Amino acid sequence: MLYTMKTGILYQEPTHQAVAKMKGGLTGPVKEIYTGGEEPLMEAKIQYNETESTADVRSKEYLLLDHDEHIVAEGHPEYAAGEAPEEAGWPVCRMPRVDHAEVELDGAKDLLTMGSGQSYTLSDAQGRELLRIRHRGILGGWNLEDSYGFSPEVLCGLFAFCRYIEQENELLIA
Repeated sequence: MLYTMKTGILYQEPTHQAVAKMKGGLTGPVKEIYTGGEEPLMEAKIQYNETESTADVRSKEYLLLDHDEHIVAEGHPEYAAGEAPEEAGWPVCRMPRVDHAEVELDGAKDLLTMGSGQSYTLSDAQGRELLRIRHRGILGGWNLEDSYGFSPEVLCGLFAFCRYIEQENELLIA
């Protein structure tokens, strides 16, 4: 299935019918996911493990919860090869680069990988591509190519996970 994500609305192609919508607050990483008819379905957020350092990305968990607060998907971000602080130390002018997250979804462990800030892939344990997300360039928005058959609300949650990975690489200035 082909979809387009633009301004928080997921459209099914080629009909360009709105099938889900994401809304987020001005601050914080929480994203609420609605049906095309504005019924709340899920919530994507980041949870911190309080026993570990919050500076280390591995102390975070990306969660996709249904309306009953049951976990639908979990993402565990990881550093890019050679970027882990115990290997390379903490860089002075940037955070260690994050380029993937292990995603637990439908009883399987998949890998969500950032190819660049413009493309992401979700692959299963055998390396088969389940989902590809690519920026549309000057047109704006994102193309989602779903070869697995995820529901629109889960696609929105996975898209939020992609954005969380991207944000891990931004330099925060206080």
